[in-house]
Amino acid sequence: MLNTTDLYDLLASYGLDSEEYPGFHLAWAEGLNAEELSRRLGADPSSAFRCRINDLLNGDSHGVSMWADTIGGWVQAFLFWSTPNLSFLQEISCDGTRALSLECGASSTYRLDWAADGAIVTSFAIDWPDERGGVNPHALDPLMEGLKFQLDNPGNFSIDDPVTIEVSVTSALRLAGRITGSEINAEWLDAIHTRYSFRTS
Repeated sequence: MLNTTDLYDLLASYGLDSEEYPGFHLAWAEGLNAEELSRRLGADPSSAFRCRINDLLNGDSHGVSMWADTIGGWVQAFLFWSTPNLSFLQEISCDGTRALSLECGASSTYRLDWAADGAIVTSFAIDWPDERGGVNPHALDPLMEGLKFQLDNPGNFSIDDPVTIEVSVTSALRLAGRITGSEINAEWLDAIHTRYSFRTS
């Protein structure tokens, strides 16, 4: 795969990697709808309202929330919250569900976590994927052919063919598309989806 940045550029064009929104957090769950995902994440289903992403980002009321809808046989969600504990992904993936989390720049974190049936299967930093965790750290290897993640780290290790963080993020988004069967795209981003607020104590 060439060192493409198209998927990163797509999200950045919506202001999702800017001074106001430094990065983004996406999650997917197989076989769920947005309301069920909101329940599993502890959001308030009664807070649901339909809006476009520009309405959400350009306003001052997105708060701690999620914006979600189905794509193919999966629910896809943007999460606007503090960096969560990985237990949230285990909650999503209970009862045999498969789920994916991708943090790109939010809280200076770049990581992908893949869960199934309440367990973290694979977990790695997308800018340094050689160090992996989970019960099966290499479960996603067959889907990673042609993707490029590794950044150079001259203060520690140096690699022969480093890529930029934009290429790494695009590779992670493309991997998510291979897992779910649908890459994130402008048509979905331009559509009206449902926003849910998270309960705060």
